[in-house]
Amino acid sequence: MIDYQSLSLQQAVELGLKNNKNIKISHLKQQMSETKEKDLKMEKLPDIEFHTSYTQVSNLFQHEDGLFGKATKYDVINGMYDFTLSASIPLYMGGKIKNTEKKASIDTEISSLKTHLDERQLTMEIITAFLQIHHLKEQQSLINDKMKEDSVNIKQVKALKANGVVTVNEVLRTSLQLSNHKMSWTELDNDIQIAEHKLKTILSLPENQEMHVNTEDLISDKAEIPYVDELTETALIKNESVEMTHKNLSLKQLDQKITRANYLPKITAGGEYFLKYPNMMFFPPEPYAYRLGMIGVNLTYPIESLYKNKYKMQEAKENISLAKLQIEENDENVRHNVYEAYKKFEETDQKVKIAEEAINQAKENYRIVRTKYINKLSLITELIDADNANLEAQSNLISVKINRQLKYYQLQYTIGNL
Repeated sequence: MIDYQSLSLQQAVELGLKNNKNIKISHLKQQMSETKEKDLKMEKLPDIEFHTSYTQVSNLFQHEDGLFGKATKYDVINGMYDFTLSASIPLYMGGKIKNTEKKASIDTEISSLKTHLDERQLTMEIITAFLQIHHLKEQQSLINDKMKEDSVNIKQVKALKANGVVTVNEVLRTSLQLSNHKMSWTELDNDIQIAEHKLKTILSLPENQEMHVNTEDLISDKAEIPYVDELTETALIKNESVEMTHKNLSLKQLDQKITRANYLPKITAGGEYFLKYPNMMFFPPEPYAYRLGMIGVNLTYPIESLYKNKYKMQEAKENISLAKLQIEENDENVRHNVYEAYKKFEETDQKVKIAEEAINQAKENYRIVRTKYINKLSLITELIDADNANLEAQSNLISVKINRQLKYYQLQYTIGNL
């Protein structure tokens, strides 16, 4: 049972793969490719046709003395009918049927790869949405803590004001700080609602379905940086684009074989068996029905292909050359994308360490300034600046930790593991 009030990442991915319209389209396209493949296999089966007809024929008038002269009338058999059953089967088509079947099979495999890629893209999109919501919630929680701290500060400043230690201006400044934080909290709350609504749209859930996500345990500090060479090797094996470019080359090579088949003769076997009336095999025709069967082999050779097929073959060769270049280009792009994702993930480790150091510095700075303020050795503006710097440092640490997790998922997506 799915709890839409506390939807987990795993449940969201399962819902997305089940409901998302783009995934449904992708699966339907794959099914259509499979159907087409099955349909092309039927081409090897014989073509069977039944034909029947009935014709009413008038008597024959022969004009022996010209068109306007008196014509001689000849009585003929006026009713004619036939029942014919014919069949034909291709014996040799220069490899066209076989290679067309292979193309359909490869198209099905490519369609399956595209479906898998679409599913991975959706999974990455859902993960990104969850991390965004988690980021907003963490920022809101941080602001909420600051608001509680602001309330304590206001009480303290008011107490100092009652004793004549501080001015009204300082009370107003601390109250303004709380108002600013309330405004930030409201903005974050709206952003969370918008982000969850966007996720609901991705999951293709009904508009009236209330949904909230559970982002607990979403962030892990255990993700380690693997070696980039191993990542690249994995990507060249598992990334769908690599396999699709190689299959595209196979398609172009089959196209060349199909085009070359135009130079070769076509052989078909066929036959027919019919019942006809009257017997037109004799002259004059006899008023009897007769049956006759025929079977044989036909060979045709398209002579025009000797000059018409030249540029088609050239185009097929050029398409093969293009497909080979596309393989090389795609491999280079995959290597670069892995390297870029690896460096970005590696970079986040340094940012987390720097952000943690910044927090320690900001906390110590705030402690010092607060002590000075209580002892009337610093101004309220300095205390607020120190407080804001501390808040910014904590906010930045939340951001870089979540960004580290995002970069980890993006790296896994790039190499094909996600």
